[in-house]
Amino acid sequence: MRKWTWWAGTAAAVIAVGGAAFAWGDHERGRAQAMAAMVDAGYSGALRAAVADLDALRAALASASIMADPESFRRHLADVEKYAYAAQLDMARIPDGGPDHRVNQELHRIDFDAENWMTADISPRNASVQEELRQAYLTVTRLETQLEPIAWHAGPVLDGRSGTELAPAVRNALARVQASVAEPRVASKRPPASASMEATPWIRRAEQVVGGTIDKAKVSDVRDPRNGSYVLVTGSVKGRPVRIEFSRTGTLASYRLTRPMGKSRVDLADAADIASRWLQRVGLSNMVRTYASQVDGIARFTYQPLVQGVPALGANCKVVVALDEGQVIGFYDRGKWPPKSLPPAQHPLSERDLRARLGPQFHVQDERRVLAEDPNGKWVQAVAFDGTLGTSDEPYRVVLDASTGHELSVERLT
Repeated sequence: MRKWTWWAGTAAAVIAVGGAAFAWGDHERGRAQAMAAMVDAGYSGALRAAVADLDALRAALASASIMADPESFRRHLADVEKYAYAAQLDMARIPDGGPDHRVNQELHRIDFDAENWMTADISPRNASVQEELRQAYLTVTRLETQLEPIAWHAGPVLDGRSGTELAPAVRNALARVQASVAEPRVASKRPPASASMEATPWIRRAEQVVGGTIDKAKVSDVRDPRNGSYVLVTGSVKGRPVRIEFSRTGTLASYRLTRPMGKSRVDLADAADIASRWLQRVGLSNMVRTYASQVDGIARFTYQPLVQGVPALGANCKVVVALDEGQVIGFYDRGKWPPKSLPPAQHPLSERDLRARLGPQFHVQDERRVLAEDPNGKWVQAVAFDGTLGTSDEPYRVVLDASTGHELSVERLT
């Protein structure tokens, strides 16, 4: 009897220990899978944003290569610079994809060259520039093709790995991409810009933008082929490089502060308040927020200017907020900025007359007064109609000149 009791007790103990071990192992597996999912999301968000910016960069490079008109060429170079910088920011948020990564070095070279060509007023027919554009287009196309499957974690690309093996697999895939990028060439020297101006007011204006002291501040008066000229302020804030552009009238044109991102502590709503207050501080108070997004510790907000309460379509600016400290680290505007007062509307048409110019398959759901550019680039008062097409329920926006009823744009909304 004692022997039977001893065996029964031993068996019960083994079962108990085995059950505890199984529960512990199951807990560890769940924890590992959760950690892997977090790593997966961190890599994917930044990589997918990088792929989107690379796609826009490739389109800008193609447009710059196609257009021989100097004004169009410079406008496309500005897009090249913008999207190359945006892709650098995306790659910098990826572990093992920071500023020392060859992909980012190549993007920096493209960014640098585009800015250099705009500053030097290079002809679009320059043979060496066209060759550089061709090489840059091929490089960006290759990078986009290689990064896209990594961004979406296709099984065959990552050898079907998952769980705790995912992060090393992505790192290895990025290493293969890095190996395919040639060592960056030494960039040509930037032509000196004119600095015959009083620096102190511009430095104070720049410090108002960053909200602190700029060390080793340098002010340059740069000739900009797009808008005549701009004032460039460069330096560092707490050891991090900063670059700020102003129009000659003092209006902020762009701002970027390059620094690593820490753990997110600020939510999207608070970041939106920070961005709105920052815009007011830098003199852009008549704005309405139209879009917000949050990816990997960075929030991006799109704002549209208001002219006497009327939104200006096609003109907007973006504010970038780091969610670790709630600091604004980027700003740039897009499109032609509207006038400060509403342009006159000669003999505006009635709502009924304007609606009569819309087809029967377009079902209007909303309409509002807006400012828009006519085919000659002139700001005019207009009416925007939002609605759906036929039975597909696809959303569209139609903008008509309020005075003539002429179509100014038809846009599919996403």
